[in-house]
Amino acid sequence: MLPLPLSMLLLLTQSQSFLGEEMDVYSEKTLTDPCTLVVCAPPADSLRGHDGRDGKEGPQGEKGDPGGVGAPGMPGSPGPAGLKGERGAPGEPGAPGSAGVAGPVGAIGPQGPSGAMGPPGLKGDRGGPGEKGAKGETSVPEVDTLRQRMRNLEGEVQRLRNIVTQYRKAVLFPDGLAAGEKIFKTAGAVKSYSDAWQVCREAEGQLASPRSAAENDAVTQLVRAKNKHAYLSMNDMSREGRFIYPTGESLVYSNWAPGEPNNRAKDKGPENCLEIYSDGNWNDIECKEERLVICEF
Repeated sequence: MLPLPLSMLLLLTQSQSFLGEEMDVYSEKTLTDPCTLVVCAPPADSLRGHDGRDGKEGPQGEKGDPGGVGAPGMPGSPGPAGLKGERGAPGEPGAPGSAGVAGPVGAIGPQGPSGAMGPPGLKGDRGGPGEKGAKGETSVPEVDTLRQRMRNLEGEVQRLRNIVTQYRKAVLFPDGLAAGEKIFKTAGAVKSYSDAWQVCREAEGQLASPRSAAENDAVTQLVRAKNKHAYLSMNDMSREGRFIYPTGESLVYSNWAPGEPNNRAKDKGPENCLEIYSDGNWNDIECKEERLVICEF
């Protein structure tokens, strides 16, 4: 049987997980000599004692001071890997390294002999003709040609309009003949050069101005029909001896009578105007004379 103090000590150890420093000191003093307080063996005539386990628990002692820091425990198992951290700022550039020392240049070896020229290769087969390309857009010369044709057509239309206009104007005169694109008409009136000029202008024509033998023949036929000499439009008023058309052009055709023009008239002024005879010959006369009015359109 254990001594009573030791039984109490065990009982207190089971009920409390830790003891204060005072209890530790007390236990150490008691355990050093267990027979100082308790008789190790009871007398022979005494009653047998109890082991003390049936006694009531004593009051709980005051909480002792915290014990000292214990020895470090064994390292635990490694925890799970943490999340990847953010990328750090770039570090400063390192200092440039020193340039290495260039090695010595090797010597150039002797040049080898040139190889012999190989034989010429075989002539390849001639390729077939390529596919015909798509038709390109109209070139600039073709466009210019089309434009020129359009201008020609417009000119022809205008010419036809002029012819129609001439015929409409010529209807005002009863008698007339055509020569080429011209129409020569007369009303049978006899007037001075200036008056005859005005009559033709009012009819939107002009005095007869033959520029070819055919036109001169047409005017001659009208002169014969009326049996009267007629005025022509040409004159030399601006320069003596130089007869011109109303447009200012020089004559491109003439049919002067022998010795004409001579600019001579008995007891009259200068002969600056021109008349046509029934035989088709021309003569210069004074412009105040009255002659047959023949207009051209």
